[in-house]
This record gives sequence, C-alpha cells and structure tokens, in this order.
Amino acid sequence: MYEQNKQICRKLLEEAWGGGNLKVVNETVSTKCRLHDPAFPSLGAGAESLKEHIHRMRESFPDLSCTCDDVIAERDEVVVHWTCRGTNRGQFLNNPATNRSVMISGTSIHRLEDNKIVELWVEWNFQALLEQLGLGMTETESHKALARRFVDEIWNRKKPDMITHFVSEDYVRYSPSGILKGARGLRQDYDTYVTAIPNCHLQIEELICEGDKVMMRYTVTGTQTGKLLDLPASGKPVNLSAIRMLRIAKGKIAEETVVWDRLSLMQQIGAIGEPARVARSTK
Repeated sequence: MYEQNKQICRKLLEEAWGGGNLKVVNETVSTKCRLHDPAFPSLGAGAESLKEHIHRMRESFPDLSCTCDDVIAERDEVVVHWTCRGTNRGQFLNNPATNRSVMISGTSIHRLEDNKIVELWVEWNFQALLEQLGLGMTETESHKALARRFVDEIWNRKKPDMITHFVSEDYVRYSPSGILKGARGLRQDYDTYVTAIPNCHLQIEELICEGDKVMMRYTVTGTQTGKLLDLPASGKPVNLSAIRMLRIAKGKIAEETVVWDRLSLMQQIGAIGEPARVARSTK
C-alpha cells in the first residue's frame, strides 16, 4: 500500500505540476479533497480547484518543472519533499512577467483514502519566490538577495547542480585559480575547493550594492580534510577573509571577481612555512 500511495503522490507532482497533464489531477485527487496552502488561503476544495490552481501557476511559469527529492510514507499519509524550477513568462499575482528564473523547495503531506488524495497540506517559502522575482523589492534589495542565495545554496548547502540557476551562459569568473568561463568553469573551482574543504562555510559579513554590482565581504571557515591540488589533506582548520564583486544582468550573475589570500591558505594548511621575521638590532 505504501508504494502505491507514493506513486500516486509522485504522479501528481511530476506529471500534473511538472508536466501540465491536468487529467492526472482527476486520477489522483478526490473531488472533496481539502487543500491547505498558506500562500493561497482562498484555495477551494476538490480536484477541479487544484486543476485551476495548477493551470494558473503554469500560465505564469510555462516551463515549470518539478522533481521529487524524497518520499516517505506511514499509514495513510505520504510526505514529499520537492523542488520546482521555472521562468516567469506570464502575469503572476497581478504583476507583469519578470522573465526571471526561480527555484523553490517545499514539502507536501498527503492523506489518502481508496487510492485518492483526500487532504493535502503544503509548506514552502513564498517570500523566497517573491524575492527571486524581485517583487516588492528595490533593485538593490533584489541584487543583494540573489547574492545571498548564491552563496548559501551553492557553497554552504553544497548544491552545485544549481549553478546554472544562478549564473548566465556567458558568466566569467576571475579568481586566484585564473579566468574561468561559464557554469562549467565555476563548477571546476567549486570541485577543487569543496573536495579539499568539504565542510567549508562562507559567512557574509557585508554587502554593498550600486547599480548592477554587488560587493560581498565574507569569511571562509572549514577544515582541509581532502586533497587540494597536489597537496595532501592536512586536517588543519582554515579561516580566510575574502571579497567578491558580482555583476548582475537579467536576474543572474554575469561576472564575478573573487579576491582572497592564497598565501595565507597555504600557510594555514602547512604547505609553506610562515614568513621569517627579521629581528631588529638592539645595538
């Protein structure tokens, strides 16, 4: 029973929400299903109401795709953790299309009877969606929010598959590693340093924005438990200050300049010695 219930809920997410096949709603959802979504409190009950809701959302995000990240079930309930991606090409909440790409994760709890979903609770970060669309925010606030999400999702939560969500096709990265281009170039830098310092964490200390540029001052901490280039794991802690300058274009990062002290890193992991101190003569 558990596996069958899981398949029903997965089908609703991936085929109805992600594929736009609204017939699936009738196949999986009861005509009296109670729907609970705090972001849309006026959502009515039943399959037809859910179909209309999905239709409206897909009009706003025509390329909407949904993936099932995890599914667990017990008794008559199924919990699905999901991720949705799309581009705002149509009107959303009476706002014109922004043409921005978004990525939202959430969790849905389904209660089933006789192979149909009879109650559905959804929890997700509606504010994060508004921020990604830049709605209700100034351009400066929107650019800063993008910079924060970029660091948090890619570097702190270790989600390199989301790189293409944040950077443009013509993205260029200037860093101590050299000039790297495109998502592949960023992934190269990511793999180098996260392999060496798997628990690395970037703590943002300051953000300054003017026009299309965002300056970020941050601190990197972690432990070098993996190989760094040709250097073996040292097991030593790392604490580095760094600055990066981002240029934002059409809701994505088009250019990034990263500055940090590579010499300090080499010294902290014991790859090279501390610089000799010159004693002053007391004569």
